[in-house]
Amino acid sequence: MTREEAKKIVMVIASTYPNWHPLDMSFTVDAWASMLESFTYQEISAALKAFIVSDTSGFAPAPGQVIGLLDRAINSHELNEMEAWLLVSKALCNGYYGADQEFEKLPPIVQKAVGSPSQLRNWSQTDSESVENVIQSNFMRTYRQELAKNREMRKIPQDTRFTLEQSKNMLIEDK
Repeated sequence: MTREEAKKIVMVIASTYPNWHPLDMSFTVDAWASMLESFTYQEISAALKAFIVSDTSGFAPAPGQVIGLLDRAINSHELNEMEAWLLVSKALCNGYYGADQEFEKLPPIVQKAVGSPSQLRNWSQTDSESVENVIQSNFMRTYRQELAKNREMRKIPQDTRFTLEQSKNMLIEDK
């Protein structure tokens, strides 16, 4: 997104939220342009429109709120906890001898929540009552955490994510 496009976005916000008074409009436009540079004007404009028409608070959005709305719209196909568990449950049926193959069939985020093929193998040996209660509950909690982490990372611009990864790697190397 260019600065001129960000200016249009900021002007829409200022027009629809009359109580919103940034201290310095030029700085506000620059800040929004910087935060939204990895998105297209059309994406942000649509997400802003969705925010405005569904907003009942009366408060102007922050860039993260608009990005979050856009992310939810783009990734509306994500599996919910129960859908993810149903995939794992199906994999458990062939999980002892076919754990590696069943694990590979799972979507990456479900794989991350399961952990490894050996975990799938271990779960397949557990009695069905434990699987349906304890393991299901633990998996769903882990999947929910992985999904939240994944959503947060998707919101971070690519170049910022790269910088954060480099910092993380440097910290690991120092230890």
